[in-house]
Amino acid sequence: MHPTPSVQTESAATRDGAAPHFSYSVKFVCGLQPEACGCTPVRPGRYATQISIHNQSSESVTVRKRLIPVVLGGAPLGREPGFGSSRAEDSIELPPHTATLDDCCRFAELLFGAAGSALTIGLMEITVPRDVSVTAIYTTDRAIDVMPVAGIQA
Repeated sequence: MHPTPSVQTESAATRDGAAPHFSYSVKFVCGLQPEACGCTPVRPGRYATQISIHNQSSESVTVRKRLIPVVLGGAPLGREPGFGSSRAEDSIELPPHTATLDDCCRFAELLFGAAGSALTIGLMEITVPRDVSVTAIYTTDRAIDVMPVAGIQA
């Protein structure tokens, strides 16, 4: 079970007339960081991320996803004072009581049009009309970490 998202009694979206929604910001780290001289965003190694989205409700839900890389193909575009911006968008209609996943292969397909192994780090912004369960799995050559992701109601 994942933590309950922060819920505001009246959000800006509700005041502005837009339908309220839930938003999740999930970090992803994919690819190979070779040994290098100088400053690198992560230690040398191979990284992979898998993000699962589970629709636990009895109704279909439209899941909108936006990829915001801060390191793209090994280039640190988001290093201060720079910043990353949305480079790809995707969506899926998730039927009741189903799950889907996005992983490094899908991120590369959306960002580069093909598989790649260059280091790419960023955020996947997930927007849905109702609460879903989001989990991120981070792996390296030596470790695995499973993290539930809390959403916020906006």
